[in-house]
Amino acid sequence: MSDDMISVIMPALNAEKFIASALRSLLREKELSLDIIVVDDGSTDATAEIVRETAACDPCIRLIAGPRVGVSRARNAGLAAVPAETAFITFLDSDDHNSPGRIGRQLALLKENPHIDFVMGLLQICEQIDEERSAPVEGSRTVTVAGVSLTTTLFARRVFDRLGGFDEDMQHGEDTDFFLRMLETRTPYIAEAEVAVLYRRHANNMTNDVAATRRGFVDAIRRSLVRRRASGGVMDIGDLFRQRAVAEEAFRNE
Repeated sequence: MSDDMISVIMPALNAEKFIASALRSLLREKELSLDIIVVDDGSTDATAEIVRETAACDPCIRLIAGPRVGVSRARNAGLAAVPAETAFITFLDSDDHNSPGRIGRQLALLKENPHIDFVMGLLQICEQIDEERSAPVEGSRTVTVAGVSLTTTLFARRVFDRLGGFDEDMQHGEDTDFFLRMLETRTPYIAEAEVAVLYRRHANNMTNDVAATRRGFVDAIRRSLVRRRASGGVMDIGDLFRQRAVAEEAFRNE
C-alpha cells in the first residue's frame, strides 16, 4: 500500500440517490491511503445517514455536516479539513464515478515527475453508469472529453498551499477560475489520455442551468483577464476550457 496520504473532497447536496455508488467507486482504490472527506452542504434528504453508514465500515470516510453554503465554500471546508500528512488532493462529485485505478495511476505519474504539480485525465459524460463494470451502461449516450475538471485531476498539495482555495463569491465557474489561476502562474501539469471519471448526466446536474454556467465561465475568464492585465502576463489557454462546454452542449442536443 502507498504511504502517501491522498485526501478526496466530495461536496454533497441532497445526494442520497448516488452518493453510496460514488463512495464505493473510491473505495476500489485498495492500494492507496485515502482520506475521503464528504462535506454535506445542508442536505435535507438521507445523504448524511448514508455517508455515516458507509463510514461505519470504512473509517477512511469522514463527514462534515453543515448548513447550505454553496459548492465553493463546501470545497473550501473540505480543504480546511485536510490533515497535515496529506501530500495529494483530488475531488469527486457525489453523483459521479471514479474510474478504477485512476488515483493510483495519477499518483504514480506525479511521483515519477516530481516537478509536475497536477495530472488531469479525461471526463466521460454519460446518462447511466454500470457500477460493476465502471463503464457507461450499454446504449447510454456518451461523450468523452479532455477539458478542465477538478474531479479528473490529482493535485500535489503544494498547489493549494500556494494558490489557496476556491473563490467563494462565485456560484458557478469557480473550478474554471482555479484552473486559470494555475495556468497564469505556469503550474506544470500532465494531461493523460485515460478516462479518470464517469460524469453522470441527470436532471439535477448544476450544469443543466445553461445560462448560469455560461455566466460563470465568462466571469472566470473576465477575472483572469483583469489579473493578467495587472501583472502583464500572457497565457494561451488553448482548448482546455472549450472542450467540456462543447461536449455538454452536444450532449444536451443529442
